[in-house]
Amino acid sequence: MNQKKVVGIDFGGTKINFGVVTETGQILGEEILLPTNSDRSADKISKTIVEGVLSAIDSAGCAISDLQGIGIGSPGPLDLKNGVILKSPNLPTMKNYPLKKTVADHFKIPVAVNNDGNCFVLGEAFFGAGKDANIVCGVTLGTGFGFGIVFNHKIYTGSTGTAAEVWCSPYADSNFEEYGSARTVVRIYTQKTNKTLEAKDIYHLAEQNDPQAIETFAEFGKNLGKILAIMVNILDPDVFVIGGSVSNAWDFFHTTLKTNLIQNINDGPKNHLKVTRAALGDNAGVLGAAALVFSQL
Repeated sequence: MNQKKVVGIDFGGTKINFGVVTETGQILGEEILLPTNSDRSADKISKTIVEGVLSAIDSAGCAISDLQGIGIGSPGPLDLKNGVILKSPNLPTMKNYPLKKTVADHFKIPVAVNNDGNCFVLGEAFFGAGKDANIVCGVTLGTGFGFGIVFNHKIYTGSTGTAAEVWCSPYADSNFEEYGSARTVVRIYTQKTNKTLEAKDIYHLAEQNDPQAIETFAEFGKNLGKILAIMVNILDPDVFVIGGSVSNAWDFFHTTLKTNLIQNINDGPKNHLKVTRAALGDNAGVLGAAALVFSQL
């Protein structure tokens, strides 16, 4: 039986990853990685996307005619309906760029575009930690605080395309992003030590049993648990998936996260909700982008 195949593209401001993905989540051939060089013109960047697609299908030993479509996870903000990059700080030359139309016109096959945070959750719902669940929520903890909602393998975007853009929601003396991102870790550690380090360096200190680094992640998890409790009480998901660069420190904050989450949610989800680290690792972007197309088949 021939499996359906899709090219997934994880389109970032620094690099672009490409892979041919089957409906069971297998990446055929090699995953292709090309630099974005985001200071180039939009047309040159789009040519790189074309080159990457062709390299991916060549590596997979297939042709464009074998594909059901191309999925692209892109930095936002986006016009989701038309697949247009509006004004991304990570892609300064691609303001109001018709990404979906450009790629579709070149390859003459269906193209789906969504923001990279939504793609992360969709990929986990199709192939990863949320597989077989009906309602999957996910958060990416990195430079920012990305959030996504998937109902029955479909991304929920809301009436204006901004559903799950919860980063700006108020919490404590600021908002979700200020208490749920890498800079939160930096701020807490600085308050404890009067030293300013990057979040990844604080993580490495925690691995070396540095008590203040360990306390930093415990406090981070406490706040994150309370933030996610708000979303659980609204959405009542089956699974909550935690990803992003800060999730590398999962062992140091998952206990306080879960404790504070459970303390602040209703009885039903206390006995039902699964909270877990993302499962797809480095392939999450490509698999999530491919899932955009599979979700429409």
